[in-house]
Amino acid sequence: MAEPDGRLLAVFPTGFFSAMSSPGDIALPFAHPVYVRSVLDCLNSRGVRPAGVLESAGLSWQALNDDQQLVDFAVFRRFVAHAIQSSGEPALGLVAGSMLQPYHSPVGIAAVTSDSLGQALQVLSRHARLIFGGIDFELDNGPRWSTLNVRPALPLCETQVFVMQSILGAHCRLLEAILGRPVDELEVGLPYARPAGNDVPCLRYVRRVEFDRDCLSFRLPAGLLRAASGSADARACIDAAQACQRLESERVHGDFVQRVRRVVLDRLTANPEIGDVAPELGVSPRTLVRRLADAGATYSDIKDDLRKTHAAWYLQHTELSMEAIASQLGYNDPTNFSRKFKCWYQVAPTRMRQALRNGLH
Repeated sequence: MAEPDGRLLAVFPTGFFSAMSSPGDIALPFAHPVYVRSVLDCLNSRGVRPAGVLESAGLSWQALNDDQQLVDFAVFRRFVAHAIQSSGEPALGLVAGSMLQPYHSPVGIAAVTSDSLGQALQVLSRHARLIFGGIDFELDNGPRWSTLNVRPALPLCETQVFVMQSILGAHCRLLEAILGRPVDELEVGLPYARPAGNDVPCLRYVRRVEFDRDCLSFRLPAGLLRAASGSADARACIDAAQACQRLESERVHGDFVQRVRRVVLDRLTANPEIGDVAPELGVSPRTLVRRLADAGATYSDIKDDLRKTHAAWYLQHTELSMEAIASQLGYNDPTNFSRKFKCWYQVAPTRMRQALRNGLH
């Protein structure tokens, strides 16, 4: 799908869904804020007040601002229940998933900027756990068919249909972005029974659907894997793949990196330096640099990533002026903010806001 000014490469660091155990017994990170925000946008487009759903679920806007802080599963279950009830749309997961733009994650960017659909599917199978943390993605390339099987590591309980439909909607959107057209060749298997009635929501998105399958599956003709991506960009693909590798490294050394992110986020308006942050973490600046390096991260990358994520968020969800947004991100000079923003997204912030308001969010 073509974007104004080439691409709006909104790299929102992700980890869509994280692993869970028995529901409700302990705090378990599960849903990434980028998806919760997508559901809220979907609700808003249907005339449902997002604030009411958040309050009912025990969530706050502030909790959704850090894209590295996943929403707990118990909270996510309440959120899903209230969102579906408020919207009156049983297939809300499917609708919201289809609204999630590929450019919201480095995994999506690496996929849509790959040379071909086959390479894009390899990216998904390799890095999709960064988006859907507790779910396994396995790509099986045969002589006639290529099948991407999606299996939760643990039961999703009553959120299963919502989550599976979300993944279905998001992947249909991604495949369409890669090929530049609806993927009529796609065959989907769903791990639940066919809904009652004649109006089956997923049939609006996929023509060939089978129910009561062992897992969620996406099947495509093997020959289609050679199709070129309409958004192929070698440089952007390499950059996104490197971002995926950094995120995977952060997962290994995640606790310390997340602590650094939280401290930086709390002080972002003041543009904190390493010397300002290290004492709050109980380490010296030199130790902070070393421990981040062990995790494959740098302080400047973390601060830059937070600024980048929040810049797009402010543009889409607030009416703040460019000067006010620059101040929130710790820039004394709005010109420096605009210059940096163009380096991030290859488009001016004013044009990004216009594009986001037109539905490219």
